[in-house]
This record gives sequence, structure tokens and C-alpha cells, in this order.
Amino acid sequence: MAGADTELAYASIADVGARIRRREVSPVELTELVLARIEEHNPALNAYYALFPEQVLAAARAAEQEIAAGSYRGPLHGIPICIKDIYESGPTTCGSKALDGYVAERDCTAVAKLKQAGALVLGKSATYEFATGYQVTDSHFGPTHNPWNPAYDAGGSSSGTGAAVAAGLAYAGMGSDTGGSIRWPAQVSLIVGLKGTYGRVSRAGVYPLAWTLDHTGPLARTVTDAALMLQGCAGYDPGDPASADVPAPDFTAKIGREIRGMKVGLPRALYEESCEPGLLQAFNAALAVFESLGAELVDVPSITLTQLQAVQWPIAFAEQAAIHQANVRRRGQDYSPHLRQFVQYGTLIPAAYYLSANRVRAQVLADQVRMLTEDVDVLALPTTGFQINKVFDRSPGLSLLSAVFSLYTPLFNLTGLPSIQVPCGFDQRGLPAGLQIAAKPFDEATVIQVAYAYEQAAGWHRRHPDL
Repeated sequence: MAGADTELAYASIADVGARIRRREVSPVELTELVLARIEEHNPALNAYYALFPEQVLAAARAAEQEIAAGSYRGPLHGIPICIKDIYESGPTTCGSKALDGYVAERDCTAVAKLKQAGALVLGKSATYEFATGYQVTDSHFGPTHNPWNPAYDAGGSSSGTGAAVAAGLAYAGMGSDTGGSIRWPAQVSLIVGLKGTYGRVSRAGVYPLAWTLDHTGPLARTVTDAALMLQGCAGYDPGDPASADVPAPDFTAKIGREIRGMKVGLPRALYEESCEPGLLQAFNAALAVFESLGAELVDVPSITLTQLQAVQWPIAFAEQAAIHQANVRRRGQDYSPHLRQFVQYGTLIPAAYYLSANRVRAQVLADQVRMLTEDVDVLALPTTGFQINKVFDRSPGLSLLSAVFSLYTPLFNLTGLPSIQVPCGFDQRGLPAGLQIAAKPFDEATVIQVAYAYEQAAGWHRRHPDL
């Protein structure tokens, strides 16, 4: 593919959107370019389950005509994106044989909002089975491969969206995050993943994993693009009982403001003892960049990884079992062994454990909000403390959740605080590393401000995989 085409495929939404508005490039041209890249690279990556070439090209032509007539809808107008295949919109398999062939009658709220903002949906991106059953070589739909090294997994249930965005097979996409599956796939693909405050983006029409932990949100190649995507899908929705009736502000309002004098809290007790040396080294290098920008690093108290897992897993597994146990009894043969085992495990969790975990969770939230209100402006920590595995041939079962499964992302699912994953380099194996930044509830603008300041200073967003 020509160098100019590759450059255009990896351009940011902010840049391409401005060029579309000036009519220097057309939505049809962009869509044809991305569809050609998907045809070339998706067989190796398996980032997409379904494509909508006729529909998306028709939508691109309509967008081109609207813009020519002066009806420009905003920065997402004419931008090709992908949608995780647990979002109801056309064929929706949730990565499971149990739903193979299911076609949604209508778009879920988030997709409808993005289409209203002018975004063009290319297709449905790959996911772990029902956003939890680990995809392996013998899975019904097969695994997604990492664009930086196809021998490796693409990390987390939004792996298809992460791989597609990183590989230039979409300008951005939507994922879901119950324990980190927006931010973990973003880390391992060297892109940005933005989880808004719990209730900020509607989950209506998105297949649930754990009701009190589930979030929906965007993955993109830059912080600004993630903010623009959040702008397009955020807002109150009475169709989601957990939706927050809070107006969506301008999420880009603080982009470009300096962070000099801001206090960055470091919950070292959570990550220092369990983080792999290569990932910790990349994170510590990022902290030096924060200091060079004038931010003050402050150690703050935190729960440990063991304590976090003791709270996270009972809640996640119990809620997952409540959602799936009836279907597993009826159609267990259509579920992968990995997911069946997770559901069975969830049915064994006593109600007392579940309730105790939620009591601790409430205290953790109170502690985090107090710190972010009184002591620091944001929290910063590695996104994960372990590197992705090579693609498994068969399910690793519950051994996947061993002590080395050091995800730090669940802290902000338990608390519902907004958080963002930003690339911060590579480990000693040449695989991507990332950091996450969090702030108090509904303060996504500050999360974005700090993430953007680091991103621009560090420059990792300019790196793309050699496909």
C-alpha cells in the first residue's frame, strides 16, 4: 500500500475530521481505504467478525453529500469506526457459538448516538466469548492476534477493537470494560482506551457481563480522538438503569492546558510488588516525564493487588453466573469450556462473600474520592503488571487468574471512577506498555487533560505496528 495511503490510514480523527470538513478528503475515500486495509490484513489479525461494506459505503456517500450541502455534524462525521460484537447492531454473536447467526433488530443506544454524530460503522470487532471466555486457537471464532506481534494475544475482551484501531483498520472503535477490557487491549496494542465514569455511557443493548462493574467506551489512537468518541456516545439514557442523569460536558475543554503544579498520586502498594520489571521500568520513565512537565508526584495509600482481587472476583463471578447460568444449563454445549467453568465457579460464591465484597468496595470508593478531592488531582499507575501471553491453543481455565494475572484496571471498575490508558513505551520483549490515569467521578476532562499532556511530551502515539 502506498505511503500516502498508509499515512492517511493512521491519521487521527481530529486531523481527518478537519480535512473532511474542508473537503480535502471524502468519507468515501476514507472508507474505501480502510476496507482495502481490512481485506489485506484482517485474515492475519482476525480483528473483525462481520463487515458491512455495502451499508458503510452507502453511509459514506450520504455523509459526503450532507457535508457538501453544508450539513456538517461534527468531528465524527464521515469517520469509519468499528463496534465490539457485544453491542446490538446487525449481526451480534458476542463471540459465542450460542449466538452465531443472531441479528439485532435495532442499534443499541451507544451505536445509535455515534451514527447520529455521523460516524460510519465498518463492522463488528472480535471479542472474548460474552466478553469473558478467553479466545484460543480452537475457539468457535478463533482468537485475535496482536498487530505488534501476531504470535501474541491482543489482550482483553475488546481485543478486536484494539487490534483494528492499532492496525489502521478503523479510526476508532467501541469496547466494554468490566475489569479492564477497554484499557488492557489498548495497552497491548499501544493505543488509548477511555473508560468514563460509571453511568456516563449507556449500556442499553450491550450484552452484560457484571451489571455493577460494566462500562462502555472508546478505543482510539490518540487522547483527543478518544475524547471525541466519548463526546459522541456519552449522555443519559433511561434505557440503562445505571445511566447517570448528568449532562455531558465538553470533554476536550482542558486539552492543551499545562499540568504544572498538579499532584499525581501513586498507589504504590497496589503495583510495585507485582509489576513485571519491564513494565515497571516503562512506567517509571513516564513518571519522569510528568515531573518534567511540572507535576508533583505524591505517594498515596492503596489496597494491595491481593486485596483488590479478593473484592473484584466474588462480585464479577457471581454477577456473571446470575446472567449465564440458565443458558449454560440449556445450551452448555454451545459455550466454551472456559466460560462454562467461569459460570460454574460463580455459582459457588456464597451470598455473604458477595455482600462483604461490596461493603469493602464502598469503602474503597470513599477512600479514593476523598484522596482525589483533598490530596491529589489524579491517580497514576501501570495499566497491568504482566505482559500478554502468546495465543493459547486451548483454554487455560481458571489458571489464567493466577497470582501473575496482575491487572490494576479493576480498581476503577469497582469504584466507577473515570480512567484512561495511555501508551508509555515497550518492555524488554518489544511489547507495548501502558499507564492509566484516573480522577474523581465525572471529571473525565481532567483525566483527558493530564493524559494529553503526557502523550504529547512522550510521543508514543506516533508509533504504529509494521504489518
